[in-house]
Amino acid sequence: MVSNTDVVMAYRLLMGREPDNEQVVEQHAARFRDWAELRTGFMESNEFRTIVNSSDRGSGPGVKPLSWPPAQVEVEIPPDQLQRMAERIEREFVYLGSREPHWSVLTADRYKSANISEHEAEFFESGEEPVNELVMAAARAGVDLSRYQNCFELGCGVGRLTIWLAARFRHVTGGDISAAHLEHARAAVARADLNNVSFIHLNEIGLYQNLPPFDVFFSLIVLQHNPPPLMAHILEVVLNKLAPGGIAYFQIPTYLRDYGFSASAYLDSVAPVGDVEVHCVPQPVLFEIIERTGCRVLEIREDAALGEPVISNRLLLKKRGS
Repeated sequence: MVSNTDVVMAYRLLMGREPDNEQVVEQHAARFRDWAELRTGFMESNEFRTIVNSSDRGSGPGVKPLSWPPAQVEVEIPPDQLQRMAERIEREFVYLGSREPHWSVLTADRYKSANISEHEAEFFESGEEPVNELVMAAARAGVDLSRYQNCFELGCGVGRLTIWLAARFRHVTGGDISAAHLEHARAAVARADLNNVSFIHLNEIGLYQNLPPFDVFFSLIVLQHNPPPLMAHILEVVLNKLAPGGIAYFQIPTYLRDYGFSASAYLDSVAPVGDVEVHCVPQPVLFEIIERTGCRVLEIREDAALGEPVISNRLLLKKRGS
């Protein structure tokens, strides 16, 4: 049995920091059955991988160097190329959704199809913490979440976060590019006996214009799996549809070391089978989108969503207007 003290010591020894709060400690203590599972769980986390993989360190563990060169990333492309990219990503995630749906959301071996029956409860319980991160980010920015009613979750996957968002907001619309994942999400919502969730299959770029009204946009570890032009397009359309005074909380990579992107080269390449792509949008492009869509930044943080030499940012935005 794992105690709260064990979890605190794991944070101190492996992460080099104190736990976020007592609730997080209790969640981990309930999640792991023994010290071996606790150690493995922490060492498989994105945060620990970031610490280990940060060989080019700045002023402390996990700090990215300030001397990395610029990346050449093509973002502006015609609509027909955007749709071709969307079709490629759809094929990848339909493939994964039919074979390894849970692993494609959290890439740990215990969430593979051969093991998920033993760890499914833990998998869905892990969705509470990211939603709590939204709650805490809003609190830090002085945002009263009780004022917001309708949430759009981009990349709902199998519903891991959806069920926790549904406990927070009056209605949640979950959108995903993969019909296979959406079937799992519907099943998760049914098991949780929720009646305030609907889903939309977003496999064409034009479908984003048909989203129902929402005053909260939420998306974690999703945008990164789209090529930069598609990532930027989706984000701009969604932020344009955000209601005045609404908030957006999302994660997006803004730098990958030794990365560049050419739309023509990408479309001419062979799509990976059973793999998950990772891309980025440079911060100047991201900030231009935020400005064009009438939003302002309330908080921007580097997070540990990716363990490679990547800068991943977590943002809280607010749409201008009442």
